[in-house]
Amino acid sequence: MTVNPANPASRPSLGRALGEMSRLVGKLHRRALADFDSDFPTWMLLTLLTEKGVPLPVDEVAKELGRRLDLAEPDTLRVLERAAAAGHVTYRPGNTPATAELTEEGADHFGALYAHAREATDAAFEGIGPADLDTALTVMLAAKERAAILLG
Repeated sequence: MTVNPANPASRPSLGRALGEMSRLVGKLHRRALADFDSDFPTWMLLTLLTEKGVPLPVDEVAKELGRRLDLAEPDTLRVLERAAAAGHVTYRPGNTPATAELTEEGADHFGALYAHAREATDAAFEGIGPADLDTALTVMLAAKERAAILLG
């Protein structure tokens, strides 16, 4: 969106600007994931398993992906099954409780995928100074925290 400095009304609201930026950077991110024949729910599954670093009960995986993505449990199970079929996750539905764990192949895949996605999305912020990026991140994190409080 082009802004006319002589007409402040042409400047979008912060919410609109964040929404549009998020949509476009998200599009870059999804395009980068597609380069690796991946999708966002799988990205979030691999992210979660990488963050935790240990086998997780599937109900915990479903709860966390539900919180992060509003992903229903049956959809989480399909994501787990696809990731297991690709060799990226060890999914043990027969265990009590059922568990999921990142495989070594999955860790390598996620490392390459992460680097590629990061390069693709970082390009959108090229030329913006580090102090400005830090300020923008501070504002976004504060707004996220406030929105979470408002949502209860």
